[in-house]
Amino acid sequence: MKKAFDLSNQTIKSNIQKLKKIMTERGLDGLYISSFDPFLNEYVPLQDNHRFYITGFTGSMAEVLIPIEGKVRLYVDSRYHEQADLEVDLNEIEVMKIGSDTSTTESLVQDVKKLSIAKLGYEADRTSLGFLKRLSGAAKETVPLTPDVLSSVIAFEGLTALKEVDLVPREWRGRDTSEKTKSIITHDKQAIYLTALDSIAWITNCRGYHLPFLSSFYAKCLMTKEKVYVFVTPETPVSQKAKKEFGMEFITLPFTELQAELDRLQNTLHLEEVLYDPGMINSADFGMLVKVFGMEKLTEKAGGLYEYQSIKEAVEVKQIEASFRKSDKAIFNTLNWVKSSLKNEKRITELDLYNETSKNYKAQGAFDQSFNTIAGVGPNGSIMHYGSPSDEVVIKQDDMILLDSGGYFEGGWATDTTRTFFGCDDAKMAHPKMKEMYTLVLKGLLACQTAVFPEGTRGMVLDGFARNAMRKKGYDFGHGTGHGVGIHVHEPGVRISSISTLPMKEGQVVSIEPGIYVPGFGGVRLENVALVEKHPEFPKMLRFRSFVYIGFDHALIDMKLLNEEEKQALEEYEAECSKRGTNFRSSK
Repeated sequence: MKKAFDLSNQTIKSNIQKLKKIMTERGLDGLYISSFDPFLNEYVPLQDNHRFYITGFTGSMAEVLIPIEGKVRLYVDSRYHEQADLEVDLNEIEVMKIGSDTSTTESLVQDVKKLSIAKLGYEADRTSLGFLKRLSGAAKETVPLTPDVLSSVIAFEGLTALKEVDLVPREWRGRDTSEKTKSIITHDKQAIYLTALDSIAWITNCRGYHLPFLSSFYAKCLMTKEKVYVFVTPETPVSQKAKKEFGMEFITLPFTELQAELDRLQNTLHLEEVLYDPGMINSADFGMLVKVFGMEKLTEKAGGLYEYQSIKEAVEVKQIEASFRKSDKAIFNTLNWVKSSLKNEKRITELDLYNETSKNYKAQGAFDQSFNTIAGVGPNGSIMHYGSPSDEVVIKQDDMILLDSGGYFEGGWATDTTRTFFGCDDAKMAHPKMKEMYTLVLKGLLACQTAVFPEGTRGMVLDGFARNAMRKKGYDFGHGTGHGVGIHVHEPGVRISSISTLPMKEGQVVSIEPGIYVPGFGGVRLENVALVEKHPEFPKMLRFRSFVYIGFDHALIDMKLLNEEEKQALEEYEAECSKRGTNFRSSK
């Protein structure tokens, strides 16, 4: 599999050797490397992703443990099992394939214990405080490494120039910053320290598009009842509108001087309590807070602002819905382009599909993609997060194709939709296994999307709805059924999975995306994003209202596998798609 930029196996081997030399010099038995940047982002540019330089793995999430003896261990969940094997040098890297019954982090922690790693090193600015506590319970001693340690031996590429941070117009978002802070902060001497970039974007009502596939911007902030102090580096341009917004103050400084600035603010504000999210603050920043405020003034607040920002206001819902209408058109036009090209015997490749998707999003007014488009043709559809489309994979009429894409439009809200489709409209050309897989996934999507459930229902309950039909045929999938969607395409606060205990609440926006993946054959995933809303008839009951309306591919549907209720739900859904001009049957 082709990597995003040139990083040879020899370079990776050399980087590993250099790190092991440092480990020997410092008496370390092991070294932990995360996938995060200092802001603990999910999507980190590869040039700033230290894990990439050690393994060559390009997926968004993974963990790395480097024992002083033996191979480097790369921990990946089921989304990346196949991809990791294709990308890494198995002579140097051991791929630890983690199932759905545990997590990559838990497996790494257990291995620290099994390998009897007494002295474990970690990057303090890229390791969350919450995970450090777990590592500290597994190793006898944890040793923080400063940013200069790895950069002294590994040549990391620099980031590109930053775009201007700008204020989102009132009609594209919810309440003003001051309205939000007053509703969240309980008293004048309380504050919240934030480094979660989507939460900072939400509380400030600003966007910057500083990272690929994210509309947020690099910043840290101290949020009080009356004002949000936003710390940005001297390289960060900020618009005059954002600087003049009531309830915010942008403070420009190198982050190495942040502690001194917090000291200055504390001398003025005399804060008595500072809240922080242990899962979204790196251990270096936590150490800084301890020095400024003292442990007695610091209080854990798990989840940070997500309990607030995951509940969308009416204006936000309206803007998100408008974004999905444009996203629907971009996807529908892409699928039509593929089918039309193949019908006219035009040679198109997997890479052409990837590029055409981006082109159609831009035509609908997208500022950027909300994640790296997944365009998997044939067997590549089974690689759940396939991110390296090939110009050598030619699309054929009898191919099953998986397209997962999303974009950012006005307001900077992410969209996310997956459609699996067939190269032509002749159902007789589709392999029976394709039809079985597709129809079982469709049944799962319909079962979850049409569910009626009590307020507070846990995500794990709804997860079973999406899996029931396929499990009866021996299939399952290794990822969760749904994730929250907001300013970032993956937003905490709501989740549908077999282990999610998060309650479903009115106003949440969540994906519904069951799938079936057969290595060497292909994959099916069908994804709609929906709003959780009150049921119009039944008190204390909730339901989903889809934001996505793109008709399904009937060349892959085995109607005999659908019951009458499912057929009715499908017909009603596609009738709405027809009204919007995004139904294949009505577009012919």
